[in-house]
Amino acid sequence: MIKQMLLKVVFCAVILFGVSPLSALSNEEAARKLEAMDWYSEEYPPYNYLGKDGIATGMAVDILIAALKKIGANISPEAFKIVPWNESYKRVQRNPGTVLFSMTYTPERERMMKFVGPSIPVRISVIVPRAKNLKVNSIADLSALRIGVVRDDVGDQLIRKFALSDDAIAKKDSLRQLSYYFARGRVDAIAYASQVFSHYIKSAGEDPGQYEEAYVLKEGHLGYAFHHSTPPEVLAPLQKAINDLRADGTIDRIIAGYSN
Repeated sequence: MIKQMLLKVVFCAVILFGVSPLSALSNEEAARKLEAMDWYSEEYPPYNYLGKDGIATGMAVDILIAALKKIGANISPEAFKIVPWNESYKRVQRNPGTVLFSMTYTPERERMMKFVGPSIPVRISVIVPRAKNLKVNSIADLSALRIGVVRDDVGDQLIRKFALSDDAIAKKDSLRQLSYYFARGRVDAIAYASQVFSHYIKSAGEDPGQYEEAYVLKEGHLGYAFHHSTPPEVLAPLQKAINDLRADGTIDRIIAGYSN
């Protein structure tokens, strides 16, 4: 009778949660599966970008490497391919065994992919030149602007929710292209991660103080997005490693290291 009751409990756990004690993987098993994946990222400093040595670096890279090392996965920053966002965004949705980071959590994305994280806070804003003195207090104010976005970036997806006309949105494939348009007044504003934009402006030798956040679209967090077919038991050890890094202060120290 006791044995039958225990079997029923296990069966119910499988039905309710889709997992059982038998489905758990060791760190070593999960590490080998993660090593076999294709890892993609983009130029999104200071979170992830190519360093002067041509190898991926940034807050999100350092956090990920620390978490992978914690579970024994032999993956180095050289394995992270830096490619245009819209290209890699399509790959992680279409191709099993792919990973893309850093990605802002949204309900729509969480339905399409499996996330590990969160890792780092992020703020997506409508950014305007201070000299133009543009005020955005409502959706009506947004609709009066021509807004630039990076195609398939979270800024693009958030702006679309306001049902602005296609003529009001200029889509480009990279922040570099978008900034070219912005600097020449071909768009009134851009919708993008504020810290990434400031970092880019500084690296171009300009003063970020020339710009301001006129409207905050989202305050959220970045994470690591996996193809939706990735088994949860493969991701569980990596998620635990990130949780542990957050608890012991490692993540805060990595973020602080990029603040100077």
